[in-house]
Amino acid sequence: MTEFPWHEAPLVSDRIVGPGEFGQRMSILEARTTRSANPHERQGAADLAPLRILALNWRCFLHEQAGGAERNLQEQARRWAAAGHDVTLFTADPGRAVAPRKNETIDGVTIRRMGGRFTVYLYAAIYLMLRGRRFDRVLDIANGIPFFTPLFTRTPRVLFVHHVHEHQWASEFSAPAAKLGWFLESKIVPRLYRDCPVVAVSPTTRDALVKIGFSPQRINVVYNGVDARHEDAAVERVPRTIAYIGRLKKYKRLDRLVQVVADLRATYPDIRLDIAGDGDARPALETQIKALGLDRHVTLHGFVDETTKDAILRRAVVFATPSMNEGWGLSVIEANAFGCPAVAYDVPGLSAAIQHGETGLLAHDDASFRGAISLMLKDEALQNKLSVGALAWSKHFDWDSCASSTLQILHGGADASTILTEKTASIFHSVA
Repeated sequence: MTEFPWHEAPLVSDRIVGPGEFGQRMSILEARTTRSANPHERQGAADLAPLRILALNWRCFLHEQAGGAERNLQEQARRWAAAGHDVTLFTADPGRAVAPRKNETIDGVTIRRMGGRFTVYLYAAIYLMLRGRRFDRVLDIANGIPFFTPLFTRTPRVLFVHHVHEHQWASEFSAPAAKLGWFLESKIVPRLYRDCPVVAVSPTTRDALVKIGFSPQRINVVYNGVDARHEDAAVERVPRTIAYIGRLKKYKRLDRLVQVVADLRATYPDIRLDIAGDGDARPALETQIKALGLDRHVTLHGFVDETTKDAILRRAVVFATPSMNEGWGLSVIEANAFGCPAVAYDVPGLSAAIQHGETGLLAHDDASFRGAISLMLKDEALQNKLSVGALAWSKHFDWDSCASSTLQILHGGADASTILTEKTASIFHSVA
């Protein structure tokens, strides 16, 4: 077994920032950014004139494969509605087994469901052409490709991007479909949306957008929030317990995480892995778990409610994700909110969500990923130090700030270079 190669990614226990130093650094940065912020940039959702907002997303947040994108929209939309804005969500229809009503209102948000995974784009185009003028703003949420709203409405638009897919196309689609998807995302979308404000959920997503041709002056970085209910949650760690929460997709590379459990089973006979979520990669994972004889070590919980998810995160020693690419890593920050540090590959999104050596560990290959998890399972002192840093880090992200900042962009009253989270942006630069 190969341990984490500290000589290549320098980090030893006595260099991990202690709770006092980490907290002091963040407090100083908060004070600095608060002094430099413009008053109008701190406006809340309730301070802005009411808008009629149409948000387009390919999945509803009730969908069994809903992920971070759907959670992000749900948390923001309900806050806009609570502040007096008229919010409509247009999404694919997952069927009555998932959403008993085709059209309904949840938390003040009107939901219109039409079409399937691919036909939703056609239905959205028709809806825009027929009813687009009823809205003041359109939030076009890209999942690989957006809804191409500039072609169908003159209503002011904002493009919302979680991450640029690039290599992910090849892992999820056939070669011809992957080439078409990447062509649309990298060549057509930047040109079509060149005059639109853009929201990116992390600096790495912003950089990826600039790389494919978006103007950096039009990109706003708005970080995801985290649920405040975690703060007082009782934590009961179960030794040698690993957690993963998220969609089960090929690009998430969960087979690598299952293989880690198999590799470490002899060293840690009581090792456990809880996987919560669903997706089309589940059958392959079930086959792998059975073939490796890991039925007693790996549990596939499927789609779980918030109570079950919280219980999984409360007992985990480490949250692990082998994903090849993320926009941000919402599940990482949610785990951090329980004081659970994370281990991931050093890839876009996750490299921003995890502060290496302070809130978790980043690996550069399979061997170091396995080694980092092994270290987290056996080094209690390291667990405790990273747990303190993870909890402190999570407190810098909240849905109220996220919703308020996106709303300012929709309203058109904020400059792309000074939007929201200057506080967290400064933290990134400081701890990098």
